[in-house]
Amino acid sequence: MKKGDILIFVIVIVIMAILGIGYYIYINSIGSERYVNIYVDGELYDSVKLVDDVDRLIVVDNEYGRNDIRIYNNGFQVIYADCKHQVDVRRGFVNMPGFAVICLPHHLKIVIEGNTSSEIDDVSS
Repeated sequence: MKKGDILIFVIVIVIMAILGIGYYIYINSIGSERYVNIYVDGELYDSVKLVDDVDRLIVVDNEYGRNDIRIYNNGFQVIYADCKHQVDVRRGFVNMPGFAVICLPHHLKIVIEGNTSSEIDDVSS
């Protein structure tokens, strides 16, 4: 291996470490309370607190179409959508905070978010 190869290898490892540390900090900043938030047209439609024993089916049926969302095992899954491409259904089970499932034809966004309010947020909002 040449010096350039070793330098590239070290740079890649450092970048991966920085990204890993950033993700770890983000996950820990979410807090212990996590919620599945469902938005339609950017407005909060429903919010469900994730606890171990939750098993709930939410039906979003509006002028854009229908989506059935099952919340279980500290995550969620879109189990039915009457849109053409089924991107949200094919996404599968989601339990990672910050990861959004979006259905563009139905103006729907589903995301796991945490209770991260702080004094600064409370004062400024």
